[in-house]
Amino acid sequence: MEYWDIEDYLEEIKYLLTEYDEMTEEIILEWEEKARECIIKMSDGKKIKMKNEDDIQIAVKDEQIFWDMALKYHNYYRKKQIDEYWKEFDVTKAY
Repeated sequence: MEYWDIEDYLEEIKYLLTEYDEMTEEIILEWEEKARECIIKMSDGKKIKMKNEDDIQIAVKDEQIFWDMALKYHNYYRKKQIDEYWKEFDVTKAY
């Protein structure tokens, strides 16, 4: 297991989202903003370590999670089920 800084974590997923034609810069930036809010709320001290809003570390077991998260968002976006996506969003389960 390794810990990724929240900025690197989000950047990795944002980069992968650019692979999908439907994902405009605006959509990706909206995803980033909401994901950041959710991660801060989920801080548990184990899988998400937060000293402050600028120093957040997220546990990553396998980098495949980045692909999985980008694909999941893309699929929910295409189905127009974004609200459902955010209800299920949980980076601690990804670990």
